[in-house]
Amino acid sequence: MLSYNSFMKNSILLIGNSDGIGAAVTRALVANGTRVIGLSRSPSPLGPHGPRHIVQDIASPEYEEVLNTLLVEEGPIETCIFCAAIGSELQLPDLSQEALVIEVNFTAMVRTLATLVPGWLEQGQGHFIGLSSIADDFYNAHAPSYTASKAGFSNYLVSMGMKLRPHGVHVTNIRFGFVDTKLPKASWKPLLMTADQAAATIIRCLETKPIQHTVPKLAGAAVHLYRLAQSGRIWWR
Repeated sequence: MLSYNSFMKNSILLIGNSDGIGAAVTRALVANGTRVIGLSRSPSPLGPHGPRHIVQDIASPEYEEVLNTLLVEEGPIETCIFCAAIGSELQLPDLSQEALVIEVNFTAMVRTLATLVPGWLEQGQGHFIGLSSIADDFYNAHAPSYTASKAGFSNYLVSMGMKLRPHGVHVTNIRFGFVDTKLPKASWKPLLMTADQAAATIIRCLETKPIQHTVPKLAGAAVHLYRLAQSGRIWWR
């Protein structure tokens, strides 16, 4: 059984928690007495009587201003879980959604971290968890913006984790395989996890604070081998 003692007294900011994994994490934390503040494009999964929730598009120019106002109103927030993600299958010749996918999945995460880190450095503590995907490790002609955004996401968070850890600030990149949410579009989804199982993984990482965690590891290894095969074919063409 998971212990929540180490973080349940702190406020946790969840970005992108209106459905899927974010909603499952919200329910799990609230059920165990953790104070949650949610921010997403849609209303709270717990309804109007749940914890504070801000409806905000993280791809909009005013997102950082809204986030800064929230920090002033709520005081120090020591933990942030970034769950927001979208995907778009590329249908040529329409590339109109490609930049938006990268903005939501990657750039908004960088903007969030840039807003939080200065205060965390002053406090000498803080923890940022970002939800990535094992799709960060292969090329995908069907959804290039999604895999590219996740590759940048994972690389950036691991690098920032190495940079910030000596200052007491922890960054965790969680690479999930297939999770039963509306996002995966593949017809075959091996080793499929439930959203609640994914939420349990995130909560464990709140305590252990790894720089990176991949689950399921078998899926991560399989994808890496596939990437090597892809690279070999490209190299020898």
